[in-house]
Amino acid sequence: MFSFEGVFLSKERKKASAGLLEERIITGLAKVLNKQPSQIQKESRLIEDLEVDSLDALDLIFKLEEEFNIEIPEGSLPFVTVQDVITYIQEKTKGG
Repeated sequence: MFSFEGVFLSKERKKASAGLLEERIITGLAKVLNKQPSQIQKESRLIEDLEVDSLDALDLIFKLEEEFNIEIPEGSLPFVTVQDVITYIQEKTKGG
């Protein structure tokens, strides 16, 4: 069983700037997809460029919900690019 511990950056860095939020998301995505963070750009398309399949999508959504204490609606992957993920998390965590 895959451990969710440490998928994203440490809890101490959770209340950081937008740049750090981007870093956390890209680092976490890299771990979920078994890629290097340098292989993931904000404009990377999740399905076409990063080859996210349905299981990866479920894993990613679960980990984002857990890490950022948010809820992502059920259904198909609601993001096209990595930037879409970043923007969504920024909007959902404003003021939090």
